[in-house]
Amino acid sequence: MMPLSSKKETKYRYFILMEDLSIQNRVFPAGNIAIVAEADFLQSEAQGPSRRMKFHLVEAEVYPILELASLRELSEQEARFLQAVSPSAQRLDLYLEEATLAKAQLLQISDPVIVDYKSQSLPGVVAYIGNICDSPKLSGTFFGIKLQRQVELEEDGKNDGTFNKKQYFQCERGHGIFVPFHKVRRCWSIEEAGKCIGVGDGKMEDPLRDRPVSTGDRVAVYLEEGMERGLVIDVINEDSTVMVNFKPDQAKGEELKMCVKVPLSSVIREDLLRPAGSMYPSAWNRESHVVPVVIPPPRNGEAVRVLEGRMRGIQGHCNSCYMDTALFSLFSCTLVLDSMLHKATNPQCRHIQRILREEIVNPLRRDGFVDCKKVMNLRRELTAGGSCAGFTSEEKDPEEFLNVIMQHVLGLEPLLKLRSAGHKDQECYCHQIFIDQDDDLTVPTVQQLVEHSFHSNQLKLAEVPSCLIVQMPRFGKNYKMFEKIIPSLELDITDLLWDSPRECCVCGELATQECEECFKDKLFSKTGLKQFCDVCWRQVHSHSSRCSHRSMKLKCPEEFVHSRKSQVPREKMQLFAVLCIETSHYVSFIKYGLEDHHWMFFDSMSDRHGGESGYNIPTVTLCPEVAKYAKRSAAQLVKDHPRDMEGVAKRQLCDAYMYLYEHPRMAVYK
Repeated sequence: MMPLSSKKETKYRYFILMEDLSIQNRVFPAGNIAIVAEADFLQSEAQGPSRRMKFHLVEAEVYPILELASLRELSEQEARFLQAVSPSAQRLDLYLEEATLAKAQLLQISDPVIVDYKSQSLPGVVAYIGNICDSPKLSGTFFGIKLQRQVELEEDGKNDGTFNKKQYFQCERGHGIFVPFHKVRRCWSIEEAGKCIGVGDGKMEDPLRDRPVSTGDRVAVYLEEGMERGLVIDVINEDSTVMVNFKPDQAKGEELKMCVKVPLSSVIREDLLRPAGSMYPSAWNRESHVVPVVIPPPRNGEAVRVLEGRMRGIQGHCNSCYMDTALFSLFSCTLVLDSMLHKATNPQCRHIQRILREEIVNPLRRDGFVDCKKVMNLRRELTAGGSCAGFTSEEKDPEEFLNVIMQHVLGLEPLLKLRSAGHKDQECYCHQIFIDQDDDLTVPTVQQLVEHSFHSNQLKLAEVPSCLIVQMPRFGKNYKMFEKIIPSLELDITDLLWDSPRECCVCGELATQECEECFKDKLFSKTGLKQFCDVCWRQVHSHSSRCSHRSMKLKCPEEFVHSRKSQVPREKMQLFAVLCIETSHYVSFIKYGLEDHHWMFFDSMSDRHGGESGYNIPTVTLCPEVAKYAKRSAAQLVKDHPRDMEGVAKRQLCDAYMYLYEHPRMAVYK
């Protein structure tokens, strides 16, 4: 690795910036890597934990004075791995995820791996680990991979282990690639990797990665006639489905049993079950334990490893699906509402917060399973606290549970601060969509519904929220206003903000006036509020059909007006979960990673074992097919019959009850 200065004996400490840093007219986003000489760092220790010192932000080549509290320390290896990732927001996500970074540090030369490249999964072998540029700044560590087959790469399709005319490893042309750590994952063998991803099309993900069982394992299998124990003979991949050849045990006096082939999702390792006679089986021996340490939410491949399968997620019991689904959606793969788990709260409610944190959220993130007794414990405490009766037995709605625990129990600051046309402020924890019937909105997007709701009710956001929970227009549990709703993976809230610069919808310059009546003018697009600069206002409203429209002056921050910036910054929120309801039963879809197809489906009561005296089997399954329908136009979706939709996609588009969005920047510190 390259030294950071000419003095080879100089040692450095490495940090990552945890919040956006504003210096004069520049903003340095969270995720930047900062370094400081170890001697200077140690010399400042006398100042205590609130000390300030000069750091080097290597990406921007600036030397600001920072508070140590705004940084988190890294090892040199972690710093170099993260430095290879951009943009900084993704770098911060990977740092917070932790597991992917930790796994990457275990990779060695010659390890078989699978590389994620665009929409392909490419099998290969690690041939080089290190930097690929000589820079005075902190050099990022990349993985040089010798691919099993030739592929067309972005550069020139002739990569042979060379970068910038320097040879780092040798391979045939078109067989080499350099990638950052989060694009590489370990597999069992290069031959298995080739088979798993279907060499020839390069489109299928590796269904056998991190497989929970192997040949020779003792397992329990859920069959129609009950649970059978036996031995794994083989694990195979058939048409994208992982199957297990299973040899059941032969009880005394029984005829010789033949091998049976079952889906991997029906199999649990025997050593992960509770002792015989226990009512509740477990995917891990640790699930009944309290987990007092802070566990970050798993993401990407780690989320799949921890959460996917049968007896995964939160086990349902006695009308608990509204709470199971809400908790899984809010905490399984995101930290946007982790402040609920750690904020100072009323001493009388601290035990409820501890149950939520240490008996539900932390075990879910660490072990991937929470048994129903833990949730029932929370339900009893909520009922005993007097905030709301019936939590232990009655059917309730997710928003009722969220309002009780956020407001009445934990005293969480309201997630939304809204401002009406009369400049009156109101606060709430979720936004219910209320709109008039519009024949033009046959298959609306969430973006359209939110804009119409804010427009109809003359509302604006007083500030950018860290979390936005949007409840769909429904009346009761049966009637829904729209047969299908298209999920907006990004929700642009720029034009919904009260005190924010906005751009003219015609020319793109800074807007000065808004027209509420133009919002529903069929001449304009169906998405986006209608605001104009002075010139475009006059042109648009010179037409006789619009000359009577009234102007609403827009307020813009003075600093933006005087800075003369040409482009208005966009504030966008990311979809991380969708709660759905069908015949009073709640399920949810979770966005567990960065790719469009990174979706998983959770049902706390997907199956049952043992009849009335048995137990529910919660299940988490991957559902990449939902990405296909999210990209379709309204015209295409109108023609799609729900029964013809792939997998569980129909449930997301037709049964959506609540959409949950997070703001990538605000979620870190708000």
